[in-house]
Amino acid sequence: MTESPRSTLFALALASFAAFASACGDDDGVNPAPGTGGAGGEEPAGTGGEGPAGTGGADTGGGEPVDDEDSDHDRDGFTPREGDCDDFNNTVHPDAEERNLDNVDSNCDASDAPVSTLVWSAGPEPDLVDAIDVMDEDGDGQISLEEFAAACAESAMVSGTARPGLVQVHASCAGTNSCRGMVYQTWNELYEHACRAMNSCEGWSCVETAEDQERDGLAAFGAGGCTHCHSGPAGTFGVQVPPGEDVEAFVADFWERRSDTYLQSIIAFGIDGVADEGIAYSNMPGAYHLLSRSEIATLIAYLRTLTPEGHAFEQLPAAEPIDPDP
Repeated sequence: MTESPRSTLFALALASFAAFASACGDDDGVNPAPGTGGAGGEEPAGTGGEGPAGTGGADTGGGEPVDDEDSDHDRDGFTPREGDCDDFNNTVHPDAEERNLDNVDSNCDASDAPVSTLVWSAGPEPDLVDAIDVMDEDGDGQISLEEFAAACAESAMVSGTARPGLVQVHASCAGTNSCRGMVYQTWNELYEHACRAMNSCEGWSCVETAEDQERDGLAAFGAGGCTHCHSGPAGTFGVQVPPGEDVEAFVADFWERRSDTYLQSIIAFGIDGVADEGIAYSNMPGAYHLLSRSEIATLIAYLRTLTPEGHAFEQLPAAEPIDPDP
């Protein structure tokens, strides 16, 4: 088949155009980058997929790529350059409220603890106030155990209304507060609770005591349940002496070894623990809900007038295991 002159000229023109396009590329003299949508509109412009990160894969007309330090992916009003330490979480930014050691640095200050000391009111309308202004008596910017105890002696709550309380110290995480009062955590947060609240970690609790009935020492001795284990002849205080201890030596300086603070604590919150052998024990229940703070003080003064009378006791051995196949 013979080609016409016209068809031959058309083919040469197409070849010349193809050579020109291959040599020139885009108008900057650079070949198009991969991921620009291909020829013939196979993909929408800008979808790319293999272009430089942040450019969408499309030619942006000569502009600079977007810098991630100046982006606000989570739309919380802060960019990484402005201090946002997690630009894909809109609850994390420099103005966020820090929570109680939840393993999240919410306000991006490199610490997972509240910046200021706050009191959370347990009233119908929760109220946040600066506890430093309320409780820091010496003006050093922090709350000491003495300052906390002094406030607790006046009321078991700072912003709420409560009877006087007693301090219960929690040496380990997840300590349980005995009842209604307030809790101070070691990372400088203070909050009020209604009852049986949990400490997030070590700290102090102020526990509300019973309503004052103005009992004298003898009446408080009975009301607090002391007669169950410590009653004896008039003017004496029965002491159960642990195994292996010399009875006379144990009671010789019994009261001198026990401070008022210690006696206050065991009367209010009881004694319990685990013996060296791994056996749990509870020697007496707490009486914070039976006696007022002033009645506990009156009881302590009364106890110091009594003469300790020691009684040795033997600890029962562990029970023999039951043989399932006698």
